[in-house]
Amino acid sequence: GMKPILKDQQHRNLAFWGMAMIAMGLPLSVFLVSVGTFVLAGNWLLEGTHFNRLKQFFTDPLSLAISAIFLIHCIGLLWTEDLEWGSKDIRVKLPLLILPLILFTSKLPSKKRLEDVLKLFVVACIVGTIFGLPKYFELTGELQNSRHVSVFISHIRFGLMLVLAFFILSYYLFAKWRDWSVAEKLVCTAAMLWTLWFIVILEAFTAYLAFGALLVFTSFRLLLKQQNKKIAIGLVLLTLVLTSASIVYVGKIVTNHHAEVPFNFRTLTVKTLNGNYYAHQTNVPFRENGHRVWNFVCWKELKQEWPKRSSMSFDGTDERGQELRFTLIRYMSSKGLLKDSVGLHQLSDLDVANVERGFTNYLYTDKLGVSRKINELLRGWDKYNWEEAASGSSAFQRLVYLDVGLEIFKNNLLLGVGTGDIVASYKAEYIKDDRGLEKRFQGISHNQFLTIGITLGIIGVLVFLVSIFYPAWVYRKDYLYMSLLILMLVSFMTDNTLDRQAGVTLFAFFNALFIIRREFAET
Repeated sequence: GMKPILKDQQHRNLAFWGMAMIAMGLPLSVFLVSVGTFVLAGNWLLEGTHFNRLKQFFTDPLSLAISAIFLIHCIGLLWTEDLEWGSKDIRVKLPLLILPLILFTSKLPSKKRLEDVLKLFVVACIVGTIFGLPKYFELTGELQNSRHVSVFISHIRFGLMLVLAFFILSYYLFAKWRDWSVAEKLVCTAAMLWTLWFIVILEAFTAYLAFGALLVFTSFRLLLKQQNKKIAIGLVLLTLVLTSASIVYVGKIVTNHHAEVPFNFRTLTVKTLNGNYYAHQTNVPFRENGHRVWNFVCWKELKQEWPKRSSMSFDGTDERGQELRFTLIRYMSSKGLLKDSVGLHQLSDLDVANVERGFTNYLYTDKLGVSRKINELLRGWDKYNWEEAASGSSAFQRLVYLDVGLEIFKNNLLLGVGTGDIVASYKAEYIKDDRGLEKRFQGISHNQFLTIGITLGIIGVLVFLVSIFYPAWVYRKDYLYMSLLILMLVSFMTDNTLDRQAGVTLFAFFNALFIIRREFAET
C-alpha cells in the first residue's frame, strides 16, 4: 500500500487548524469556514484507508442517524420536479454529511486542543460584537435598525452563536471553578456579561427565546447535579425571578397597548381652535398609550405647521423609512395631544427629533429596543386583525406561511413534494389564494420541521426527529451537547436553519465537535 505522507501528529495538527478555521469563521467569515472545511477534507484524503473509514462510518448507528437528514434529502431528489433547486439544496446541506464523516473518522487533536477550538469560537464571537460597536454607538451614521449591529452575518444566526458562546463560557466557569485563578474567573464573567448585553441589543427574537430555554435547562440541571444545594436553589430562584420579571414587563407593555382612554363619539369636537375640521375615523381601532390615533386629526394644520418645527418633508419618510406623517400622528397620540397646530407646538424639540428618527411612541425611544420590539409585535397583531393583511409585520407573515405550509403538507402527506420543490409548491398555493399578502411578502415556512414535512412528508419528519433525538439520548448527560440541541431546536421553530450555509454549518460542526470531545479525542 501507499506509505502515509504525513505523520500522525501532523494529521492531528491539520485537523485542529481546519476546525479552528470553521469555529472562527462561523461568526466572522463565510470564506474562512470554506477554507477550514477544505483543510479538513484534504487532511482526511491524505490519511488514506478511505474504504475502511467509510465502512466504519456507515455501519455505525450514531453516524448514520446524524447524516440521515442529508441522505433523505438526496433520496427526495427522486420525486422532485425541479432538479436544479433540488441539487442546490443538497449542496447547501452537504456539511451535514461531510463534517461528521471527517471528524468521526480522522485522527484528532487532544481533548485540550478541542477545548481550544471552543475558546477560539467564543473569542471570534466577541470580536464580531466589537465590530458591531461603532454601528451601535452611531459612529458610522444613524443606526436604522438594530439588526445592522451584526456586521458579518445575519443577526438571527449571530444571536444564536452569542447564546451558544454565553453557555460555553458558563459551562467552563463552573467546570474549572477550582482550577482557575481569580483573574481567569473575572475575565470569563466579564465576557459572559458582555455577550449577554450584546444579545439584548441585537433584538433577535429567536436568540431571546433560546437564551430563556437554556437558562431554564441549566438551572434545573444544576439543581439535579449540584452537591451544593444552596447554589442550585439560588439559581432556580434567580431564573424564576427573571422569568416572572420578564412576564410582568411584557404584561405591562401589553396592557398599556390594549388600554383605551374612553371617549364619547357624540362629543368629539368638530373643529380645531382655528376653525378647521377634524377627521375622526372612529372605526379604526389603532391606539398609542390608549389614545386613538385616527381621532382628532387635522391634516391641513399639521402640513402647514410641520415645516416650522423640522426640515424633514411632511410627505416624506422618517429615518426608519416609515411615512413621516403617520409616525407623527402616532407619536402625538402617544402623548395624548390633539393632532392639530396647537398639539404640534406642544411637542418639545426632543419629541420632534424622536419623530424624525422614526419613534412612534414617546415611551419606547430607548436604545435597547426590547420594549419597542414587543410594541411592534402587538401593533402587527392589531394590523393583522384589522386589515386581515400581514404584509406589514414579519411575525404575522409567518403565521400565513405556516397556514399555507400546512395546506401543502396535507396534500403531500407521505413523501412530500420532493427536495427543491417547496418554493414552487408555495407559489402555486399563493396563486390559488394570496391570503392578502403582496407578492414581495409571499414567503415559505419559517419552521424547519414543517419545511422538511412539506419537502419529504411524514417519513422525512420522522427521519429528522430520529436524526436529532437519537444522538441526544446517547449524550443526554453531556451539558454542552444538550445545550446545542436546545439552541438548535428553538431556531428550528422560528427559522429554516438548515437551508442556509451558516445555519447548516453551525449545526453540523458543533454537533460533531461535542461528540468527538466526548468520545474520540486522545486524552
